[in-house]
Amino acid sequence: MAGHVSQRKDSGRWRARYPDPRGKSSTAQIERTFRTKREAEDWLVTQRASVLTGTHVAPREGDRRLRDVYDAWRETRWPGLEPKTTARYGQVWRTYLEPEFGGRKLSAISRELVRRYMARLTAEGVAAGTVRKVHAVLSAILAEAVELGYLKANPCSGAKGLPRSPRREMLFLTADEVRELAESVLPRYRVLVYTAAYTGLRASELVGLRWRSVDLLHAKLTVEEAIKEVGGKLVVGPPKTHERRTLTLPRFLCDMLQEHLATLPGGSGPGDLVFPGPKGGPSRHSLFYRRHFKPAVRRSLPHKREFRFHDLRHTCASLLIAQGAHPKLIQARLGHSSITVTLDRYGHLFPSVEEALAEQLDAVFAAAAPSSNVAELRR
Repeated sequence: MAGHVSQRKDSGRWRARYPDPRGKSSTAQIERTFRTKREAEDWLVTQRASVLTGTHVAPREGDRRLRDVYDAWRETRWPGLEPKTTARYGQVWRTYLEPEFGGRKLSAISRELVRRYMARLTAEGVAAGTVRKVHAVLSAILAEAVELGYLKANPCSGAKGLPRSPRREMLFLTADEVRELAESVLPRYRVLVYTAAYTGLRASELVGLRWRSVDLLHAKLTVEEAIKEVGGKLVVGPPKTHERRTLTLPRFLCDMLQEHLATLPGGSGPGDLVFPGPKGGPSRHSLFYRRHFKPAVRRSLPHKREFRFHDLRHTCASLLIAQGAHPKLIQARLGHSSITVTLDRYGHLFPSVEEALAEQLDAVFAAAAPSSNVAELRR
């Protein structure tokens, strides 16, 4: 890359110039002035090196404001994301990032500035999980700036010192406890509880389940839609991983769903909901949880008062593991994005691999050992 340093006659300052590597035109130049010739030469060497290594950022690009990059990130990255996810991103931006960083130049957002802000949020009592979300959204916006060529590196990368969110303990029910809970809730919600515990469907997937997705004759259920509450509104969309999945139903649950179908006051056509609200439309899970589920937990499981509806999903995993189900099958049934998620979440419930390996080695040795300790003498 060509470039040169010259002294301005009007001010006596030194100017470093080089061709714009972005190729906007054959005459486009990038320049900067310095107090001394040495400073100008050092800067020019640095710019040459960045062009050769592919990390070059035009100096003026760093003058862009973070809110401009946020707008670009929102326009290009948000389409296709779940409404609940984009709502969370928007809330984090409005509450924490726009007031602090929105008007700042990208070049002014340093690693130190980011760390200090996260530390301040923690000191002010903001929950650890929220602080980590704020950092994650800021990191995503700055990653967009790097990809667009506005920054050389993401100041959020390699973050250290972020507060750790305490992992909430998973609660599991036995088959007997599932029965106690289901029989304690209002009769119209009884099959909902059983279905959650024995299919592992998410609450939004149960709310969005329609009869066209349930094949009682062949004991199959297909998860293809979810209804979630976003900002007080019910939004219809795909499941969390955006993939349809089909699972086999136990026969007892098919019988229960058949009985449940006969009791529905509303429609039972292919497009009707399996678990509708009191008026026949989509159920609001938050209302069901507060008015019916938690009171049933307090009545039937006083020793597990912290049990949540989502723990029925964990219960399904534990029941499957107890029956010897392979992790890959559990992943498919629960709709995890990868088997790594399944093992990270439920790996501690599987029998010890080391113990199983030792037992297998014992079996191999026993099979190879002679049947008698009397050896025949050769003549």
